[in-house]
Amino acid sequence: MFKTKEISKFISFLFLISSMLLSILVCGCGGKTATHDNSGKTDTSYTVTDSQGTKIRIPKKPVRIIAQSMTFDTLLLGVVPPERLVACNILCQKADSSFVVEETKNIPVKLTMFNYIPTDTVLKLKPDIIVLPGTAKPEMIHTFRDLGFPVLVCKSVNNIQDVRDNLTLLGEALQEEKAAEKTIAEMDRQLEEIHKTLEAKKKPWPVGMLVSQMTSYGGKGSMFDVLCTEAHVTNGIAHVGIHSGEKLTKELVIKADPDFFMVSAPLKTDNYISEEFKKEFLSDPAYKGLRALNNIVEIPNKYLYTNSQNCVYAIKGIANYAYGNIFDLKEEKLIKGY
Repeated sequence: MFKTKEISKFISFLFLISSMLLSILVCGCGGKTATHDNSGKTDTSYTVTDSQGTKIRIPKKPVRIIAQSMTFDTLLLGVVPPERLVACNILCQKADSSFVVEETKNIPVKLTMFNYIPTDTVLKLKPDIIVLPGTAKPEMIHTFRDLGFPVLVCKSVNNIQDVRDNLTLLGEALQEEKAAEKTIAEMDRQLEEIHKTLEAKKKPWPVGMLVSQMTSYGGKGSMFDVLCTEAHVTNGIAHVGIHSGEKLTKELVIKADPDFFMVSAPLKTDNYISEEFKKEFLSDPAYKGLRALNNIVEIPNKYLYTNSQNCVYAIKGIANYAYGNIFDLKEEKLIKGY
């Protein structure tokens, strides 16, 4: 017969073993394990760290998502289907600027602002998560967080690695890691294809000069400079020492002496008098005699101003305008992982 004290020790030993086994099982399930609160409800919340180092608690897998710009709408649509976006930027429906016209046509709310989301729109739509770029105004970030909405701040895109990092972060925040991985893999596959096709194009590469109403856009450190470099085109703006955010002057345009000017292809709806700007720029007497005036190429805005996974098509497009039609863009479509 076992003594009462021995039985008690044996029961304690069994309880200890059971607890250890349970801990192993729970740990093996990862960091997003559901728990139960005192009310008996399942807690599905999890935490991610955004690009600014802020830990964001997300109550549940987001199914109602809103972002500030077309860039992040496009990145999001590489990871989740359109029905999970409760709004998108109005530019998404403009074929000359967007890679996601088809995907966004049925998204009910179109945002008309480019650098902020109206608070009343957020309160009305009640998103599960708000996605903002690093350039978002701090007061907007704080306002949305104070209202109780999870706000995920991503990197402002200046290079291709920023695209990868944002897709990875979005995949984690939306619990769609595999979709993000597939999107990155397809982007990288096409980048490798581009490298192999263009490796025979040795320096000196042709010099292209962007004609843009954003006169401080396109210098060193910008995504546009990366696109040109990947396309084996010398970016005339960076070539004369201009960094992103610095203004391009007439004197520097002349100094660059580009082989060709890159201008936006005519827009179906020209709300920003870009055609008038182009005519004024190209007819400036200061540029008389520049060889680029005899070689003006019209390039869709979606190739000149892209910061998403579809940057690979922008690289191919710019290379085609510089070297001839070496890339087939007939199969161009949104790169996505679902």
